[in-house]
Amino acid sequence: MTVLGIIAEYNPFHNGHMHHIKQSQELLKPDYTVVVMSGHFTQRGEAAIVDKWERTEMALRNGIDLVIELPAAYSSQTAELFAYGGIQLLNHTGVVTHVSFGSEVGELEPLSMVARVLADEPVQFKSLLRKYLEQGLSFPQARYRAITEYFSGCGWSNLAEAQWAKVIGSSNSILALEYLKTLYRTKSNIQPLTIPRVGPAYSSADINGRISSATAIRNELVNRMRWDTIARTMPPSSFEILKSAILSGKGPVTNRSLEQLLLGLVRRAPSQEIKDWMDVDEGLENRIKECAQRATNLDEFLMLTKTKRYVYTRIQRILIHGLLGLNKGKIEFFRNAGGPQYIRILGFSKKAIPLLKQLKQSARVPIITKAAQYNKKLESPIAREMFMIDVLATNLYCLGIPGDKYKKGNRDFTERIRII
Repeated sequence: MTVLGIIAEYNPFHNGHMHHIKQSQELLKPDYTVVVMSGHFTQRGEAAIVDKWERTEMALRNGIDLVIELPAAYSSQTAELFAYGGIQLLNHTGVVTHVSFGSEVGELEPLSMVARVLADEPVQFKSLLRKYLEQGLSFPQARYRAITEYFSGCGWSNLAEAQWAKVIGSSNSILALEYLKTLYRTKSNIQPLTIPRVGPAYSSADINGRISSATAIRNELVNRMRWDTIARTMPPSSFEILKSAILSGKGPVTNRSLEQLLLGLVRRAPSQEIKDWMDVDEGLENRIKECAQRATNLDEFLMLTKTKRYVYTRIQRILIHGLLGLNKGKIEFFRNAGGPQYIRILGFSKKAIPLLKQLKQSARVPIITKAAQYNKKLESPIAREMFMIDVLATNLYCLGIPGDKYKKGNRDFTERIRII
């Protein structure tokens, strides 16, 4: 049985995602396709535009057979931890044979060469990375320069400079490198494949043609909401689910929807507590505390806090870490335990019933189809703690939903699993 795995956010599911799925399936011809999908908070430290159940249905209606939730402890982390959580979940299924991801370079060989260096961390590379970090560069910038100099010193110049930048400097390739690094470090049997990314950059803010970035679609939803413009960028079924959700009051949700909650959090929390949040170091807690008192809204807080080293997305992630109580010790505790501790199924296609039977036999961690079963299914205190962070993420996310009837808590225990 050939089972394709994908790690995604589908925030929302658009034509670029459809292209990736179709190209991957055409190349591999899998029996089933499984996606590990972020829940209510994403890798950029943002609230998802609509809830995880709406996005699950989008995926199931567009070629995905099984949707597994990436725990909130991993969904809003750095590329390294996000990729680690996603790959480990695919490993834990025991059924996934391949993983596909997009990349700007579209070739596995150069990505694999760089990923090996990142996984093995040779002394020369670590020295270069430390040098650039000490110059005040952000971690992604420092790593980019360190890798470039490391391979330049090794005499590796098979790619043109523009192609080399695609391997190590673009958003999708950064995640691709982390997926490969985790596959190597976990000695995974899952085989990787990469699909050339099409369309504008991941962070492109404007809709341009049929394939636009998720960022551009979200901006359109929040700022203008021109349905005909949005419709061109999404598969019809995905668009109808999104439009219905928005018109019924289930969205759009953004970090601005949680503005009072987030600003209140950093104004209330003592500096010592903020210091312990994931991604806070070198006295950043003091800057966060000071800027929270000066800012009158969330956008102003982010602008005041960010620097060359502490970029916008890192500050956003820190806020989500604080909101969910994700401190350094807790994340290290989870990592030492082997990453995600359960397989939470959000939905599946009827076609995938044989896959589910195989999953029950092969899975290395408990499978949860009903949240109410978590106490029985999860014997480990670590697993229970991780699951309750997912529940907290939903409960707080729901406070940002426009429609009052969707603001109720504990929806993890009342929403049905999606079956298409």
